[in-house]
Amino acid sequence: MAELRIHFSDGRVENLPIGKRHLVLGRDPDCDIVIDDPLTSRRHARIYQTDDERLFVEDCHSKNGTTVNDQPVSDPVRLNEGDRVGIGSCYLVVRTGSSPTVILSDPEIKSSSESVWSPTARLDLSKQRLERLYDLYERLSGRFERDDLMNEVVEASMEVLGLERAGLALWAGDPTPPRWVVVKNLRADAQGEVRISRTLVERALYNGERILINDPVRDMPTPTTSMISNHICSAMVVPLVYHNKVQGALYGDRITSAVGYTKEDIDFFASLGRLAAMGLVNVQLLEELQSRYQMENQLMLARQIQNRLFPSEPLSCGGVTVDAINDPGRQVSGDYFDYFERPDGRITVVIADVSGKGVPAALLMANLQAAVHVTLLEGHELVPAMQRLNKLICQNVDSERFITGVFGIVDPKTRTFHYVNVGHPRPLHLRAGNYMVEVPEPSALPLGVETDIVHEEVVFPMGDGSSTIFLYTDGVPDAQNDKEEFFGQERLETLLRANSGEPPRDLIQKIRRHVQQFIRHNKQFDDITMMAIHVD
Repeated sequence: MAELRIHFSDGRVENLPIGKRHLVLGRDPDCDIVIDDPLTSRRHARIYQTDDERLFVEDCHSKNGTTVNDQPVSDPVRLNEGDRVGIGSCYLVVRTGSSPTVILSDPEIKSSSESVWSPTARLDLSKQRLERLYDLYERLSGRFERDDLMNEVVEASMEVLGLERAGLALWAGDPTPPRWVVVKNLRADAQGEVRISRTLVERALYNGERILINDPVRDMPTPTTSMISNHICSAMVVPLVYHNKVQGALYGDRITSAVGYTKEDIDFFASLGRLAAMGLVNVQLLEELQSRYQMENQLMLARQIQNRLFPSEPLSCGGVTVDAINDPGRQVSGDYFDYFERPDGRITVVIADVSGKGVPAALLMANLQAAVHVTLLEGHELVPAMQRLNKLICQNVDSERFITGVFGIVDPKTRTFHYVNVGHPRPLHLRAGNYMVEVPEPSALPLGVETDIVHEEVVFPMGDGSSTIFLYTDGVPDAQNDKEEFFGQERLETLLRANSGEPPRDLIQKIRRHVQQFIRHNKQFDDITMMAIHVD
């Protein structure tokens, strides 16, 4: 099926199969292809297929016109493989899928032929040819799309060397066959196939040799039927080489001129092949950079969405203040925190750490958030709610994934903290006067490990006076500096004792600053999440 590769002015590239008989392109939202560009008319151009599947483009009386291969379109123009359609600041490359299949046949060339040069043989170019090569380098260096670059290489070689037919193949290495991506003027046979010497191409690919054939009978003792039937007078094949790696082959021949090629011609052809290989590497690097940029944008958007899952403001209710932060080690976090007031006036608090990092952990975190609101917001008691939550996770999560966390309920009236700990660092209890104690509790497996595990609820009285429960994920004590030293539990507890009377926001921010100063220039490896629950 034919398709269009659309290059938008903002750098986006989209591939669109032509599944309809006609497509209207323009700024109008009702167009089949909407191009939001000030130089594009509302209904700018139409691309359509005839019954015999020929492809045409016509301009719809647009203000700035339509071009095909930089030529203005007045009447409908037939589109062929690789044609470039210009519409405003955008352009489309046509892919008809009708390129002939290239078949490698099996003639051999004499191993002692003086028309074969090894990869280490010197390239000798005259000053005039060097100047022309430099001009071509500037011409090719402006091509940032793979298809454009390869077409430009073939067209440049035909233009400079007078080739009548040419082709370019890309090669991923043995055992994959070369993939012919550009074919110019090479006529297909009745089966739609173009035949080229296997030996010529494979010696260029496997040996890195450049080969010149000026007399098929002399240089090839058994010329193939295709060479005779196509009346090939001369041919050249060179590898596409960059940093000693062969990436493909460049082929060209003449069928009407008996004038042969010289060594300088094959050297120039080989130099052009090297430019092409270097250009392909640059295009690949650019594509990887663009892909990384798009991925970073998507991750940034995912982080923005994730932030909306966290409470945006501290919670104050019945003399209780809850605040928390999440600082991801990557663009998105596998840590989770939440707090909300229940219908009975008590407060649900959650801090959790999903195993793994990055996007998979973040997706599971989002599912956990939804499950928590289903199971803990409806007024259920803590242990039955945790049983239900664990079963949901076991049934819907990969067995290699699990979740540690503290799931609790704060009762402002009784000043008690009810919670279940599933394999998470223990809560720390702070009181004014540098007082801190680790809350005792029974051990429990993380969520998602066993379906029928029985959780035990801990009821912790916070006592009279000002009191704070501090919750955290292991990203805090496990933070490392450039000397591979851990921030550590002892350093964390010392800081908490020294700041035990601080309000939740100030307490959390002080701990975060100390962790950042400790890490300094070292990259944060794990997600860091902290929560402080303060009761007056």
